[in-house]
Amino acid sequence: MGKLLQFKSVPKVLFPIIALPFVAFTSQAALAEVCNIQLHNSSSFKIREVKMSHVDKDDWGENLVDNLEDKVVWQGQSVNMHFDRDSDKCLYDMKIINEHHQEEELHGVNLCENPDFEISDE
Repeated sequence: MGKLLQFKSVPKVLFPIIALPFVAFTSQAALAEVCNIQLHNSSSFKIREVKMSHVDKDDWGENLVDNLEDKVVWQGQSVNMHFDRDSDKCLYDMKIINEHHQEEELHGVNLCENPDFEISDE
């Protein structure tokens, strides 16, 4: 089992029985800015966790799904997620964990170029 990633105008992450991880960040307050991510769940699984981390960091950040009203991203749902990122940094790692606790990581995501992501089974 593996993932298949396609980057178009909206990066499409193939998500059979896996999930992609989001990036964790801890930034200095003076250099932080709010980053908005649009996540589209086109998979057949609920997404339980999304974490982000700057590529230079070793730790994942908080679960961004915890900030959502339902605490889950349902199949067919699109959500906006917000987190603090270093204003001068664009490359992040993403970690996504599905309802079956399967996880996947996507590395080197450029949030400055495209903050939209689609998680899919295809």
